[in-house]
Formats: sequence, structure tokens, C-alpha cells
Amino acid sequence: MPANLPPEYFEAEKKFKQASTIAEKLATLEDLIASVPKHKGTDKLRADLRRRASQLNKEAMALRKTKKGGRDSLYNVQREGAAQVALVGFPNSGKSSVLATLTNAAPVIADYPLTTLLPLPGMMPFENIQIQLVDLPAIGNESTDGWVSGILRNTDAFLMVLDLSDEPEIQIELILEQLGRWNIRVTAKESEDHKGIRKRALIAANKSDLPGAGENIQRFRERWGGTIPLVSLSILRKENLEELKRAIYDVTGIIRIYSKPPGKEPNLTMPFTIHSGCTVMEFAEHIHKDFLSRLKFARIWGSAKFEGQKVERSYVLKDRDIVELHT
Repeated sequence: MPANLPPEYFEAEKKFKQASTIAEKLATLEDLIASVPKHKGTDKLRADLRRRASQLNKEAMALRKTKKGGRDSLYNVQREGAAQVALVGFPNSGKSSVLATLTNAAPVIADYPLTTLLPLPGMMPFENIQIQLVDLPAIGNESTDGWVSGILRNTDAFLMVLDLSDEPEIQIELILEQLGRWNIRVTAKESEDHKGIRKRALIAANKSDLPGAGENIQRFRERWGGTIPLVSLSILRKENLEELKRAIYDVTGIIRIYSKPPGKEPNLTMPFTIHSGCTVMEFAEHIHKDFLSRLKFARIWGSAKFEGQKVERSYVLKDRDIVELHT
């Protein structure tokens, strides 16, 4: 046993030994790893804990395969909020720091790999809605890739976090290559065809405060500029966080629509969230299926040529439109 371990380590170790299920063991193991100070005397211990984490993940995957229905709640993330965005990246890119900064979640953050062992969701407030961000283990780890790819297939969009100090153009190539192995491709618009699933994506180029980041981001933009939306930021210095939030909202492909009952004021605090390109008829159906046969027309405030303009059921709505439905 290495010397100079803090009291937090022994407390975390006690909880880990008391854990009875794989889910409990993985959760307490995160705290145990985080409590180990980083120095030469703890290298062997930290390596051993990482091996335990990898083995537990393999056991969890094996258990999942034996269960009827093929699903284990350990790796399921209940969708909440207006949209769900999954964080994708390599170890120490700053995924967990992004989650902790933008949401109410409290992930383990450290400068060693395998700090994220389970999917960890958090809610990001954006103006008057909430968007769910989900931190995932780094891709390329065979002990977790099975369930990570499952979450990525079902999420609304990806937030690909890159480390600007460490050849970001290679990181994105490797990420896209791994996604391709799962028949998941990044595109400007989500779709599904014979070539596989296509997902919207945004790049969060993190650590812009580190030496060499400026040259790296310039080279990256020359190679990838215009292909995938990108926000350069520094979580450490809290730079460009609001720009990142706006970009996350944009990449989800949703818009906010306010309903206005005829003769009454609209409720501007509780918008409906629907996909971009939605028509008046689709919005009406979203509220209640009875509108399919009863809706005659609508009045629009916002994107219309004039306030309260009468429009047909095929009118395409825009973000923050106010819609008054008439039957």
C-alpha cells in the first residue's frame, strides 16, 4: 500500500468494499480513483483501480447480455428536457469539466483516464428551456463501447470535445473513424438511410488557454472549417461558454413555439419544443391529435409578415413564433 494516502481514500475504499451490486461498485470506484493523489508512489495503485474499473464494466456488459430484453438500467439514461446531447471525446479532453460547468451534475474530474465509468447526465439551462447533456466514457474502450454506441444511436446530437493542445485534427479523425465502425455518421441534418444513422454534431475545442492552442485551432479550421460547427473555448478561464450554450441549442435541431389561445395572452414562460422545419399542422398535432381534423387555420406572431397574420396549415414555423390555432 503506497504511503501518504489521504483520509478520503480510506473512506471511499470502505464504501467500495461495502458495495454489493456492480452499479454501486462502479459508482464508488469513481470516488475511490478520484481520492488517490497523483505521484510516483501511487502509480501502481491507480493502475490497479483502473483495471478494476475495466473489469467491472466487462462484468456489467456480460450481465446485460444475459438479461431478457437486452437492457440494463445501469447504462440507460432517462431522457429529460427539450433535447439530449451526448458528449464524445478522448480521455482528458475536458468532457467532464464541460458537463460540470454547464449543468448541475458533479462528475469526477482528474488528469487521468477512466474517470467516467457510467453515463452521467446533467441539465443545461438555456434561456427558458433545459437541455440534457450526457457525459460518456472515452470512445475506443472495448469494455464500454457496446453501451456507449447504444446511447449515441439514440441521442439527438453529439458534442465532440477536443483538446486543442494535443493534435485536435487527429482526435476528430479518430472519433469519426470509430463512429463509422458503428455505422454512425456526422452530418448537418439528422437522418437514417441505408448507409447508417446520421447525427448532428458540434465541436467544443477546449483548452484554448494552453500553449500552442492558437496555432492548432488555425490548422484545424483550415482542415475542417465549415464541415462541423465549432466553438473554441476554455473551461478553465470560463471563455465562450455562452457561445457554446447557444451552439448546443442550435445543433439539437429544435425550436421553441408558444401557444396562444384565441382572445387570450400567450404563455411565454413554457414553450413547446419541436423539430426545426415543423409546420402549423405538425405543431397542432403535437398539442392534440384532434386538431388533425378540426384545424382550419392559424395566426402567427413572430416570423409572419405582420403580427397576427392568418396562415395555412402548411406554414413552416420559426423559433419563438407565437401560434394561435383556430378550429
